[in-house]
Amino acid sequence: MQKIVGSVFDVIAFSNGIIYTKQKVLENGSVKVNFYGYDIKRMQNTPVTKSVYLLNKFGSEYKKIAERLGDYVSCAADLIQQRQAVVVYPSGETGLFSPDGDMIWSSDLLYHDAAINGVACDGRQLWSVVPERNCVVCYSLSHKKFSMRIGSEDSDSFQRPVSVSKYNDELFVCNADSRKVRTINLKDYSVNDFRIFDEPVYKYLRSCGKEIAVLESGVYIL
Repeated sequence: MQKIVGSVFDVIAFSNGIIYTKQKVLENGSVKVNFYGYDIKRMQNTPVTKSVYLLNKFGSEYKKIAERLGDYVSCAADLIQQRQAVVVYPSGETGLFSPDGDMIWSSDLLYHDAAINGVACDGRQLWSVVPERNCVVCYSLSHKKFSMRIGSEDSDSFQRPVSVSKYNDELFVCNADSRKVRTINLKDYSVNDFRIFDEPVYKYLRSCGKEIAVLESGVYIL
């Protein structure tokens, strides 16, 4: 593993590598967000703007979406077929935006009274984790209800899962307590170990043909 960045607040992929944010609390109590980039091909830091961060997180109508959200950093986001943006906050607050950037649906999504977190879109289905219930859930946008659960409080399949990402036909679930990235095969829903670390893992993503993990101590290329 190669450490490329220290502790960060948010990390997303873009065409040249990753964009990450850091937050600083000012003397007046307000929070300033700074945006940075890392070019994986050149293995060096690269300047980025807030607009580039928002474009890669929310799609082409990022200005309208960011204005509506206000807090556009704390949420996880994914795109449905590159058209509709879905955002999920750690509180479970979830929103769906049209291709024109208008909010068309929102709800506080709780599974057994516990908030969902993170999002990975699979057609009209949203995959999220439920940290308090040690499980991964699927929410159907078409039927507006949870359609599947994998894992439980009585199982050790997932141990405080905190984020989920999707590549091809697999979900990659980051578990802070077990320090593992585990996969769910979307063809047969089998669960397997993928990566094991020596510290909590918070996010797994890919960019420029590289695997990237956000650990407690920073961001690493695997």
